[in-house]
Amino acid sequence: MPRPTVALRDATNPLTADEAAAVLALAADAAAVDGSPPLSEQFRLSVQARDHSGVQHVLAASEDGALVGYAQSRDSADGAPSAELVVAPGARRTGVGTALLGRLADGIRLWSHASGDAAHAASAFAAANGLVPVRALHVMGRSLRSGPLWPPASLDDRYAVRSFEPGRDEEAWLRLNAAAFAHHPEQGSWTRADLDLRMAEPWWDPAGLILVVEADHPDVLAASHWTKVDPPGGEVGEVYVVAVSPDRQGQGLGRAVTVLGLDHLRSLGLDRVVLYVDEDNVAAVRTYTALGFEDVEVHRQFARPDGPDAGSGAASSPSG
Repeated sequence: MPRPTVALRDATNPLTADEAAAVLALAADAAAVDGSPPLSEQFRLSVQARDHSGVQHVLAASEDGALVGYAQSRDSADGAPSAELVVAPGARRTGVGTALLGRLADGIRLWSHASGDAAHAASAFAAANGLVPVRALHVMGRSLRSGPLWPPASLDDRYAVRSFEPGRDEEAWLRLNAAAFAHHPEQGSWTRADLDLRMAEPWWDPAGLILVVEADHPDVLAASHWTKVDPPGGEVGEVYVVAVSPDRQGQGLGRAVTVLGLDHLRSLGLDRVVLYVDEDNVAAVRTYTALGFEDVEVHRQFARPDGPDAGSGAASSPSG
């Protein structure tokens, strides 16, 4: 296969609606072959919205103009950009991935969300291009119908529990999220636009975003657990984002609000629950293990050995 033509899309040369559709179709084709989506939620949403705020899209086309590869890089709160990359199943091992990688920044941190044989192929691609693992994101899961029971949620009288109310809680929740994930390279930088994108998704359900608030001041958020069921009506729920205000840590709120979310997901009649947590977030891994979660698979991020640290933390962290 001849070397692909590589084009950049950014604020000065935006991604078109047709290009965005082609990228999503390419990602779907890859997922069908590999058994796992190549683009995580944030990267996929940036394609759908044709977002260019701190984002760069890289397109690889064959001689006939067909899209055969795609990469996206995005700024992170810690200053080191992260990226995801996907190559059409029929165009692999032809130099497309290397061509895409060559157009990304030297200090890029490249995610692989693959599993099984696809994960081995991703690791081999990374090694061939001088990249080494720098971060591991564990996917953990458990049954909601069987297995060890989790203890009931325990909150003292200072706190009350309610659901998120659109039009009331957006800014307060964003402040809580930013504070809880101040050192997280992705989660801590969420903006109102990031929140609005997710609230426009088919799976959005305000009843699934559980807030722990001050009993005497119900607009003051102490902790939250955003649960998710995607696709809607499916059998698997997700511990999507658990956040505890830094000044409330050490009060057991993380564990309590996690349990409240598990209770909510079980009340929906779901079969299983999953979550994503960074390997070096030892406190979170310990909490989830104690609640009956077990490893399902591991996603990895790669970078050059002399690149910046990958950072730590996880969107589902229940610390505190």
